[in-house]
Amino acid sequence: MADEAESDGDDEPIVELGEKTPVAGQPLARVAARLTWPHEVSRIINQEGENMIRTPSGPQQVESIFADIDETYIDSRQTFVSLVEDVIGSGPVAAEGDDANGNDDGNNTTNTDGDVDPEAEAI
Repeated sequence: MADEAESDGDDEPIVELGEKTPVAGQPLARVAARLTWPHEVSRIINQEGENMIRTPSGPQQVESIFADIDETYIDSRQTFVSLVEDVIGSGPVAAEGDDANGNDDGNNTTNTDGDVDPEAEAI
């Protein structure tokens, strides 16, 4: 009987899907997939420079990311992804309307020094 109870839940998704909250920018993998390798950085900037990439700190323009990269030639997709992730970091990306603390009310509860504001209202 225990087997029958477990098999009844097979139709439900294993992972709960959240609401369709928009996320600004494009995934790094999508930008990397549009390029061919090897590639000169100047050509990457010409082709993808105005596009926004999703980052943990919010969307960033490809051209501004490459301002922090000292390479002129990228030999592979893996090298591209690694160089960009060294600049932007990796981790969860906030949805539009969420601040760096995961709040969706638009009120930032972090001081500029990174400490939580003790006077901020509890959510």
